[in-house]
Amino acid sequence: MAAVGTGWIPIPAPAGAGDNPACEFSPPYEAPPYEPAQKENLPLRPELIDNRDGTLTDPATGLMWAQKDSYADLGKCLDWNQSVGYIKDLSAGNHRDWRIPTIGELASIYDPTQENVKGWDQNPEYPLGLDRKFSDGAAYWYWSSDCGTTELTQCCGKTFYFVNGMVHMRRFELCNNGGVRAVRSAKQ
Repeated sequence: MAAVGTGWIPIPAPAGAGDNPACEFSPPYEAPPYEPAQKENLPLRPELIDNRDGTLTDPATGLMWAQKDSYADLGKCLDWNQSVGYIKDLSAGNHRDWRIPTIGELASIYDPTQENVKGWDQNPEYPLGLDRKFSDGAAYWYWSSDCGTTELTQCCGKTFYFVNGMVHMRRFELCNNGGVRAVRSAKQ
């Protein structure tokens, strides 16, 4: 019988447990020690096609990417609103229908088998998992079109960190080492 309004639903005792079943707890789960993935065991990513016009096409997703991100293009980080303006005004590869990518689209170009020093400051301690065909001078993370909320406010955009493939929530006014990489459908 469920308690109304609490969301609590009792679980019946297992068959044969009698009127007074004993509560026995399993030992705590112990995870195996962490072992980073070996690069030779990671799946190969499809090769991006260099269109020789400042764009790259991913045949696996049908997406076209600007070869330069906003950091490589402007030499500075951009907050969320600046990134929206940058994309709106961008003309690369004779295309003007660029947009901010989703987290899933950004994840599709993250390649942990690549470790190159393409970051704006060329810091070897923070190699990017990004295809070598992308331009040097890149941001370390990119804004996505996915937004989120906290308990306090609608505040944040989801970002993808190309050093380790992690997704973060950042306040819209932040730009520390970040920017935006433009994407569009290659089928248009």
